[in-house]
Amino acid sequence: MTKRVLCTVVGGLLALGGLAAFLVLQGLDEADKWSSVLSLFFTVAGFALALAGFATRGPAQSADHAVTGGSLHQVRNVTGDVVITAGGGGTSTPPAPAAAPAEGQGGGTQSAHGARTAGDLHQIDGVGGAVRIEPPTPDSAS
Repeated sequence: MTKRVLCTVVGGLLALGGLAAFLVLQGLDEADKWSSVLSLFFTVAGFALALAGFATRGPAQSADHAVTGGSLHQVRNVTGDVVITAGGGGTSTPPAPAAAPAEGQGGGTQSAHGARTAGDLHQIDGVGGAVRIEPPTPDSAS
């Protein structure tokens, strides 16, 4: 354990011990009132931390353990059109990705945890234009 983690754990245990001692010394009725008030504050703090976690989650993409027999495309936050040509393995995304996603675009994570595909796998999010996935042509199946 690092020194910071150790200090955090010890501090947390001391705080819990102090809180338990305080509530024991208050008596049952007063401890019940204190615990109700404290639970309100812990609930509000937990809700605020959950919202902060959702708001600050970065745009992550991962293909994790993907083994493909075809193509795997992960596309996020593109300001223009996206064309994926099946069979040829090529993609075309005219403009570069946007510096920040536009309103209502992107914001989540994309992943393919343990994916094993025998064909194409497309994960597309936050495209500002059209998305076109073209079927394979007879001459591209060489």
